[in-house]
Amino acid sequence: MKSNTEKTFNVLFEPIDRIEEIIFAYGLESQRLDKNHLIVNLNGIWSKYELSFLFMEELSSIQLNNDLLIKIPDDLIPGLHTLISLINEKLNLGYFGYSTKRKCIYFRYNLFLKGINRITTEQIEELFDYIVFECDRFFPAFQIFLQKRSDPLFAINTALLETLGEA
Repeated sequence: MKSNTEKTFNVLFEPIDRIEEIIFAYGLESQRLDKNHLIVNLNGIWSKYELSFLFMEELSSIQLNNDLLIKIPDDLIPGLHTLISLINEKLNLGYFGYSTKRKCIYFRYNLFLKGINRITTEQIEELFDYIVFECDRFFPAFQIFLQKRSDPLFAINTALLETLGEA
C-alpha cells in the first residue's frame, strides 16, 4: 500500500531518547553512541546480551539487533544456515541471521514508526522481553549444534524438547 504523503505528517520525536529514559528507570547499563544509536546490556538465561537500538530516520524505523557472542567454525557455517532457517520458521516476529562480516549469529527486529508520534513504555518493554525470550529460547540450539557438531534438526528438536511430568 502506498502512503499518501500529502495528507500525512510526521511529528518529529527522538525514539532513542524515549528508550533511554526507560532503560534508566529500570537501572540497566547502557551506552549512547550517538543521537540515533543506543546499546543496552542485559542478562539472559544463557548469555549476556548487548542490544543495539538504531533509529533510521530515512525509514522511520528502529532496528533492534542482538549479536550472540558465539564463535562459528567455518566448516559449520553451511549447517548453521540450515539451523537458522529452521529456527526462523518458528518465529512470529524478527529473525536470526549470520553476519559474514562480524562472523556471528544475530537476532534482528525492525519496528516501523511512520505515522505515530510516540513510542510507548509498553512497546519498549515488550521489545526487550521478546528479544531476550527468543534469544534465550534458541541459544541452546546453537550450542548443541556447535558442541555436538550435530545436524541442525537434531539441535533444534533437542533444544526445544519439553519435559512432561515432575522429577
